Amino acid sequence: MRPLIEGLYSLLVLQKGSLETMLELAGDQRRIIISGETDLLEDIVRRELKEVSNLNALEKKRAAMHKDIAAEFGITEKEVTVSAIAERAAPDEREALKELQAELTVLIGQHKTLNKENRELIQTQIEYSDAIMELMVESEDPLNNFYGGDGRTTPDRKKTTGFFDGSA
Repeated sequence: MRPLIEGLYSLLVLQKGSLETMLELAGDQRRIIISGETDLLEDIVRRELKEVSNLNALEKKRAAMHKDIAAEFGITEKEVTVSAIAERAAPDEREALKELQAELTVLIGQHKTLNKENRELIQTQIEYSDAIMELMVESEDPLNNFYGGDGRTTPDRKKTTGFFDGSA
């Protein structure tokens, strides 16, 4: 492999490792959310932030290589992508880059899906907690929550009182 391609490949492998770590952390986060052990989330978030910082540093190094890569392959810096490089690379380089690109694509997809599921789980937990709080403190009856034509609530809405005084 040419030194420039080898350097790029090495950076992409490091980024892949970082993405694998982030995917593992997202899985841990999911287990914590489901089990209700939210006190453990702080450590996971701290580790995720550290990994994001690592990934950003690698990305900066990769972006710094764009000018040299563009010159090497006779393309503009905006055209520098793994696909564009692989098209112009030697067969052994092309195969290695395409394989790594496929692995990264799968990891990114898995991470995106898991993050979406975690976000939905957290939102469901928040909504559940809000519903419990509404039952415990004075709240407006959602079944009689009517609005007038001007967007304001109607004055004859019914109110319920909860067990706890909501003004405390």
